[in-house]
Amino acid sequence: MLLMKGQLVFEFVIAALILFTIVIYTINFLSSTVGNYHSRFLSSFLESKALLISEIVMNDPSGGIVSEWPLLSPERMTDLNDTCRNEEGYYQILQKLGLVEEKPYEIYHHMNILVREGGIEYVNCGRLPPGNMSKAVVTRYGLLASNEIAPVQITVW
Repeated sequence: MLLMKGQLVFEFVIAALILFTIVIYTINFLSSTVGNYHSRFLSSFLESKALLISEIVMNDPSGGIVSEWPLLSPERMTDLNDTCRNEEGYYQILQKLGLVEEKPYEIYHHMNILVREGGIEYVNCGRLPPGNMSKAVVTRYGLLASNEIAPVQITVW
């Protein structure tokens, strides 16, 4: 009888060690995998927001900077720059472009719209991302009044 009791305890210790090893491995695997998936999700989410903004800016004659695609309107570019210069105007642009989320609490995604050609900056609206932050950049091209092709760069973070 005494030998059986000692053997049962030894088997229990081995089974417990195997169980704890499996649990620790699973927790470690899940924590590293969830981090990767979260990073990929954030990257895809920001890229979809940047693409949405680029569509609005380049294809919407009422809310964008084009008079008709692909012609960039100098008046609309100036209006966008003037609106974007103060905090209230910048916040209104963020709301109009769908970059303010209100569920379950208010989250701001910031953006920058940059139109520059030949050293001349036509539009610089928004803020640049600080440091090594996750961001998405989309570049479209439009035609200026001088028949120059200008890159329209949208950055969202």
